Amino acid sequence: MLDDFKAITVYPGVHRPGMNYQVAFHNPTSYPFIGVGAQGAVFQLAPDRCIKIYAIEAEAIREANALLAAQSSPFFPKLFEAGPNYNIIEYISGPSLDQYLLQVNYLDIHITKQIIELVRDMRRLGFSRLDAALRHILLTETHAIKVIDHVNSYQTILHIPNQLLSELNNIGFRHTFLDQVRNDDPELYEEWARI
Repeated sequence: MLDDFKAITVYPGVHRPGMNYQVAFHNPTSYPFIGVGAQGAVFQLAPDRCIKIYAIEAEAIREANALLAAQSSPFFPKLFEAGPNYNIIEYISGPSLDQYLLQVNYLDIHITKQIIELVRDMRRLGFSRLDAALRHILLTETHAIKVIDHVNSYQTILHIPNQLLSELNNIGFRHTFLDQVRNDDPELYEEWARI
């Protein structure tokens, strides 16, 4: 019998003090578990595809709408299928930006330039959240960035990447990043350096 991803159930988790909120899930299939977050759990369906199953259907719809709007952008995964409580998207094989930076202890200007272009693209797409957590920025084999987790792209209002800058600061790369931004886009640097 073939696996059916519809056998996977995802439901609201339990808030625990001192821990990030995560949904809970039951996976009776052989699809490998990739990760879990506040809105859903992710499983790999094929070498190039994964599925995010949501605890709340409205969040699946919101993320599908953001991904549909972003299909022309190189920074967002492809959306293959949207269902009532799931989205099948491109599987990105590679480390998150925070994992990568901590491993190599170096921030390449190529990555900074992509982040600048990513924020410009988010503005072009009309996103109200111009920010991303480092764990949601993935690096492909060619060091191209892809950003995941877009449930709140049109919900949350953040015109400056506060979380990104804060997390870069926490791992010691904020000054390097802002120096590179200043050299590439002085106007953007003035906007971001005030944080």
